[in-house]
Amino acid sequence: MQETGKILRRLVAGSLPVLLAGALTAPPAMAGSTKTTEPPLRHMTVDLSNTTTLRDGAMEVMHRCVACHSIQGTRFTALAKPLGLTDKEVARFLNPTTRRVPETIVSSMPRGLAEKFFHKAPPDLTVVAKRRGVNWLYTYLTSFYADPSRPTGTNNVVFYNVAMPDVFAGLQGLQSPVKEMGWRFGSRQEVAVGVKPLTKGTMSRQQFDKTARDIVSFLYYLAHPHQQERLTLGPWILGLLGLFSTLSYLLYKVYWMRVVPPERPRWWSYWRRR
Repeated sequence: MQETGKILRRLVAGSLPVLLAGALTAPPAMAGSTKTTEPPLRHMTVDLSNTTTLRDGAMEVMHRCVACHSIQGTRFTALAKPLGLTDKEVARFLNPTTRRVPETIVSSMPRGLAEKFFHKAPPDLTVVAKRRGVNWLYTYLTSFYADPSRPTGTNNVVFYNVAMPDVFAGLQGLQSPVKEMGWRFGSRQEVAVGVKPLTKGTMSRQQFDKTARDIVSFLYYLAHPHQQERLTLGPWILGLLGLFSTLSYLLYKVYWMRVVPPERPRWWSYWRRR
């Protein structure tokens, strides 16, 4: 056993310098094999106090996205208060499924059927805005383009070879890609960095951009359902902490004033001597 251990230590000691030398002298192409050109993102801001925006976004998400996607992190009843609706109105206008209002929001498409058509189950949308970011989502929704090489006939600028079809083609119209030379997984090739109109939809560009912002705003609310409450309670909590800190300090002073002073004076008496 001792001889075997000595042999293993010698092998490791002899191979380590070789491995380090190989890593330091590796060609740049290997180091950058995953280099991919990042297209520019469109920027937007979210206002969770705008109830109209949240309502419009909820209508689009519940009647277009829930056909394939689930939102299992929230319930139908949780949508009533932020949208200014009653449970009956939520059940009437925002529940296209057969589930009861107190239940979570689950897609009406069976998981096996979704995997058969898209080769993977559509992701849950509860925290997609937190994971991806609002700018990425806004760009994603507005940057589908026609691609005959894909099974769905479409592709996306920020999500190359996306499995999701362009469900907004009727509203936005078809688009063609704007390509430039760039990098994709370490190889030099043409990369889509934008889109341009190809056919007209039922909405103008400004109208569809507003619809996309409404959808992203609602998805952002789903990922941050208590943000408005935190913003409202935050100043009150900080004020209470400041009040309790002041009271605690005054109580500390009063308590030590009644204690027999030690041989050395307390720290607060030094400033009086000066």
